[in-house]
Amino acid sequence: MPHLRLYVPEEWLREDFRLATGFDARKLLDRLVQVVAGLRMEKPGSEARVDDAGKPLAPELAPMINLSNLKHAIVPLYYAHVAGDASKRFLHATLAAGNDTPGRTAAVRRRAAEALGEAIDQFVGDLPELNSVTVHVQDIDRDRGYSTTAERKKARQRQ
Repeated sequence: MPHLRLYVPEEWLREDFRLATGFDARKLLDRLVQVVAGLRMEKPGSEARVDDAGKPLAPELAPMINLSNLKHAIVPLYYAHVAGDASKRFLHATLAAGNDTPGRTAAVRRRAAEALGEAIDQFVGDLPELNSVTVHVQDIDRDRGYSTTAERKKARQRQ
């Protein structure tokens, strides 16, 4: 299952900060979900195609993730500073795109990270104290210690 997490300094989640700056982490997360919903990649296994005149056609596209399974949340960050400077804060977003999927290459994940980063940059504008925004997009590699409730339940039933 894909996961989208938005990491926000906890003081930015307070109502007084929202009223003073207009920054609303919930609205930002909603916007990021929309961006994720629009992410596309070349359909795995699709072959290069040409039209009747022999000109290359755009490859078939598929959603990068299955949006119906997307889990998303805001994660509050406590005592979160940049380089020890209490006046500098950061935002971080992580999209774990689900299990290893053919076609979800490093280039596809990079484009997704850039799209999410651009959406955050546009949303926050010149937010005071914001020093940096980072985005990490990854595939979940089941061979490296990732498990789900459904997988563990199946394993117990086989025993």
